Amino acid sequence: MARRKTGASRKSHKPAEKLVVRKARPEDRDAILAIAKRTWGGADYLPLVWDRWLADEKGTLLTATLDGKPVGMSKITLLSPGEVWLEGLRLSPDLQGRGLSRQINRATFREALSMNPKSVRFSTAVMNTASRHLAEKRGFWQIARARWMWGAPRKRGQLRSRVASPTDLDRVERFVRDSECYERASGLQAIGWKFRNLSRRRLRRSIADGNVLVLPARGAPRAVGIYEISPIDNDVCLGFADGSDEDIAILARDVLRIAGRLGHDEVSAMLPEGRIADAARRGGFSLTHSMHAIVFELGPKGRGPDDELLEPALWRTLRANESEIADLLTDVLRSRLHGASDRENVRDFVFRNLLPDTEREVLSSIQPLCDRASTYAQRGILRGLTEHLATNHGLAGESLEIGKSSALFFYRGGRLAALEIAGRAIKLTLGPGFGACFSPRLALDVHRMSFPKRSLDPTTGRHTALTLWLTEERQIPGAAKAIDIIMRSAIRG
Repeated sequence: MARRKTGASRKSHKPAEKLVVRKARPEDRDAILAIAKRTWGGADYLPLVWDRWLADEKGTLLTATLDGKPVGMSKITLLSPGEVWLEGLRLSPDLQGRGLSRQINRATFREALSMNPKSVRFSTAVMNTASRHLAEKRGFWQIARARWMWGAPRKRGQLRSRVASPTDLDRVERFVRDSECYERASGLQAIGWKFRNLSRRRLRRSIADGNVLVLPARGAPRAVGIYEISPIDNDVCLGFADGSDEDIAILARDVLRIAGRLGHDEVSAMLPEGRIADAARRGGFSLTHSMHAIVFELGPKGRGPDDELLEPALWRTLRANESEIADLLTDVLRSRLHGASDRENVRDFVFRNLLPDTEREVLSSIQPLCDRASTYAQRGILRGLTEHLATNHGLAGESLEIGKSSALFFYRGGRLAALEIAGRAIKLTLGPGFGACFSPRLALDVHRMSFPKRSLDPTTGRHTALTLWLTEERQIPGAAKAIDIIMRSAIRG
């Protein structure tokens, strides 16, 4: 429980410290590198990149100062026109936990958005909860997860794959675009902890540099691996690999051999978690000192139907398919359990711990309204139509608002349906605002129906709104049919 503020606590409260975040200067170097010596056990890569970052005319290097002294920094890198990458956020360990990282983040985001970006991304470790929390509050979404692994270079053995030639570009690109790795990484390729668009232009450059390996020796690729030389420490990094598990392992071993031929001491791989990372591990990469990475992008990647925002669309879709999702999760859990398990017990666990249980949620929320109804039929109609709107169309949670005598259902911020207690009937109002979708010849098995004034669309001859009165539970299917009509129109836009 939060402590109540007292006069004493108010007197001792200090105003938030104010950082000044500005463009970095050459004279900031010593103070920032002193901070780097206390980061990651002294293994921070900042000493390797500071001078290069300071000289980067396309990107921006920022320094945060407190009382004129450099205490933190961040870097904005332009990977390609419109492709912004955020990295290098640092704050003196002495100042952690005082809200100063948020100030650096805000200033960094403002600077990044001033570049008119097509995308703004960054990566962080899974266990970095502070960074993840800041990202989510600033509107960033997870778009990929990967495992960072290390391998020992191999100085012996012949390559089993071949180096792609410029004539392979079209076939390699088709393979890459259709691959699991491309989809799991949201179309990005890793170079260490930096993820960039795997565009045709970049693919052509990687082939020209001799950094693309393919199997088999001739013909269309059945497996492709792409590695790059890290600009930070000159290490070899395998950032794309796909094919069968055996082929990925072959590509991984070949990258280790290439690193050995180039005289490198270490090789890294940053690949999607699961099958692909596991196959690379069988090829010689190790889980020792490995880390899980998350890639964030500003704004949700993708939209729902009719440009519906992704999060509401996902919640609506989950609720509308919850029973099927529960069955799938139940089957997966039972298949992994050792020994027999009662299916309904596992399904109950799924609903209690993993899913919102929309049916229980909406029926419990509608109960106070049902208690105010005067007939059993009204209660049954309220429950039946609320359940239909919630479990068939996902209109629950923030899309459902219960009042003293009505239940309102919203879609994309507009009121799609209203259920009201009206005498001994339940009044259902649908629309307007979701298109002219109701035919004037619509016939429904309900007590009474009418089209509100000014609901007729002269262009289509259809109505944008409909009002129904229901007095018996057998009329629920007719009302559900009308709900389905307006929902289809709303989704089509």
